[in-house]
Amino acid sequence: MSHGQPKKPQPEHEISNYGEVLGVSCALNDGNVREKSFELHSPVVPTGLGSAAIDGDPITIGEALESVAISVGDKAVDQTDAAAISAAEIRASGGTILRSGGVGETAQAAATFNSHVMRAQDMKKLSDILTDATEKLPVDKAVTKEDAEAVHAAEVQFPRRREAAEVVAESVGVAASMATAADLNERN
Repeated sequence: MSHGQPKKPQPEHEISNYGEVLGVSCALNDGNVREKSFELHSPVVPTGLGSAAIDGDPITIGEALESVAISVGDKAVDQTDAAAISAAEIRASGGTILRSGGVGETAQAAATFNSHVMRAQDMKKLSDILTDATEKLPVDKAVTKEDAEAVHAAEVQFPRRREAAEVVAESVGVAASMATAADLNERN
């Protein structure tokens, strides 16, 4: 921070205790330096000033999806991601089918596209799909343990070129972010 700038209030309690914390600073066009903390090998829950994680408000499915765009947004969308995103959208809407043109359908199209692309730089990324997810979902709701479990089940249903017995959810990604959000919501 530049001198004379007010410091961002710090929460009185730890947001989470997952993984190792990595501090990152970045200079903005206005010359100010902003600092953020990110946890290695764990989903990032939005923790900006006024966020649900600090205020104690419930974290929504849209916010959990947006945290994936922040934490692993440069990852190419695959079928496991598409299944998890689709399940999250269905859980947010309270429905039973995907909405045409929604994030789930867009993720499915991206995963199919990526399966035919050879160069990584040409692939659709999670950030392409999940940036501004709260605005893309027609309905949003607080993440529950049941939501996280449904998304986890959808994510692990697709083997990643391994034997089915070895299939587990990624340590970062949609299911992990939903589980973290559900855990934080239960604590608050």
